[in-house]
Amino acid sequence: MVPYPFMRDLIARLAGLAVLILMISGCASVSVDDFRLHQRGLERPEKILVAPFEFSPGALRVDRTGAELKEFEFVLQRTLSRELRDRIARHVAPTAGLQASATWPNGPYWLVTGRFVRVNQGSRLLRSTLGLGAGGTKMEAIVNVYDLRGAEPVRIMSFETTGGSNISPGIGGIVTVPVSGPMALTSLFNAFEGVRSGVTFDTQRTAREIAATLSRSFADEGWISRDKALQPKTPGEYTSPFEALFKEPAN
Repeated sequence: MVPYPFMRDLIARLAGLAVLILMISGCASVSVDDFRLHQRGLERPEKILVAPFEFSPGALRVDRTGAELKEFEFVLQRTLSRELRDRIARHVAPTAGLQASATWPNGPYWLVTGRFVRVNQGSRLLRSTLGLGAGGTKMEAIVNVYDLRGAEPVRIMSFETTGGSNISPGIGGIVTVPVSGPMALTSLFNAFEGVRSGVTFDTQRTAREIAATLSRSFADEGWISRDKALQPKTPGEYTSPFEALFKEPAN
C-alpha cells in the first residue's frame, strides 16, 4: 500500500513515462525495401568491396551551395563508406574500400555500389522544438551488389533503404501540455533526439541496414550462423534507434 497520494501519482506518472518512451523511441529509423535476389547459387566472397555512393540529380536538399555543397557530398560519401566497411568487417566478411575512379577488379569479391536518391537534412531546431514531423530528415538510397568473380560483373542483389526522423513530439509538448507529467518528460527526451538525429545518424542507420542485408544473405547461404547474423529492418517494423545503432550480435 502506498501511504501518500503524491507517491501514487508519481508512480503512475513514471509508469506512463516508460510506456510513452517505448512507444516513440522507434520514431527515427531506416528500413530496407524492395529486396531482389538476381542470382541463385551464390559463391562466398573472400572480400566485400565498397565503392562511394553516387548522387541522383536533385537528391540533395541541404542548405549548402558551391564548394560547401561539394564538401558535404564528399563527407557524406566518406562517412557511409567508412561506417559500411566497419559493419561489414565486424559482421559479414573482410572488406576494403574502392575509389570512385578505380577500375573494378576481377576476383572472388563482391562489390557494394549505390546512389543517394534523396537526402533531406531537415532542421534540428524544428525537430527538437515542434517535432511531429517538422524539420524531419530523410535519406533514401538504391543499393546494388555485384559478384566480380567472372569475366564481367554480375549483379546478384539489389534493394532500397529509406528512413529518417519521423513524428516524435518536440519540446513543445512541455509548453502545450504543462501538467502532463510523462508527456513533458517524454518531450524532453525527444528534444534531445531531435538534436541527435540528422544526416550523420541517418547515414549510420543506412550503413547498418545495408550490412544487415548482406549478413542475412550470408546466413541464408549457411556461411554464418543465424544467431550471429544481423537482420535488416522492414518498413513499419518497430526498432528503437538505440538498438539499430548499438545492439548487434557478438562476433
